[in-house]
Amino acid sequence: MTASTSPLAGAGTAPAVRAVPASPSVAVQLGILLARLLRQLVVSPTTYVNLAISLFFLAVYTGAFGASAGFEMLIGANFLTFILPVSIVNASLAGAVAGQLLVTDLESGYLRRLQAMPISRVVIVLAPMLVGAILVLVQAALVLGLGMILGADVSTGVGGIAIVLALSLMWGMAFGGYSVATGLMAGNAAAAQAATFIFFPLVFLAPTFMPRAMLSGWLQVAAAFNPTTYVLETMRGVLITGWDLGQLASGFAIIGALCLGATLWAAQVAKRTTSRR
Repeated sequence: MTASTSPLAGAGTAPAVRAVPASPSVAVQLGILLARLLRQLVVSPTTYVNLAISLFFLAVYTGAFGASAGFEMLIGANFLTFILPVSIVNASLAGAVAGQLLVTDLESGYLRRLQAMPISRVVIVLAPMLVGAILVLVQAALVLGLGMILGADVSTGVGGIAIVLALSLMWGMAFGGYSVATGLMAGNAAAAQAATFIFFPLVFLAPTFMPRAMLSGWLQVAAAFNPTTYVLETMRGVLITGWDLGQLASGFAIIGALCLGATLWAAQVAKRTTSRR
């Protein structure tokens, strides 16, 4: 006798498992959000108003002090070259758009929809910060280009221009992080814009019109603790003096610490804000 051992078809087989699509990479997520925010930026009148303000400050400062040979002897440099970093730093106002964009998404409910998608919360915060930094970089490049056309000198050549633009990008990133954090804490776009006015005291509590050594009393102390001071001095160093590796290292260390602190602060505020909604 021959035993039949034919099992039932399909008996004992595991049920088919449906493949779950993987989430897009962080780079892809960031690219998608950046493209959307940049499109909004191009059509926003605020973008061009901020550029006009930076160019206005450059024209006013140069018109007020640029024709004074005595003033140039006092600061030891061409006044236009000396004041150019101030106009570039003024462009950081454009970084405030980061907080305004994110708060607008919060108010419209779009931020909640983003949370329901497979998108990292860090990317949600990082995208508007990068948009703000890119806007600051573009405006800094335009201001720098205009300054050179008007007669500003760059003692370190192309390398110095690259350093100035890199500092502008990092400063815009730090200011964008501050804007995102304060905007989310305030909860509305108007308050986010108002919070950026803290920038003005920082500019005027720095060696804006004079080298730091020529400041006196409490203003010299305030300038020593003001991060804007080190951004201005590092930019002026590569534009006027030449390569000073110690100054470059300290300038990039301070602005790098600001970038990191602003990013962490913005991410923490975003985490708390979105968890309540």
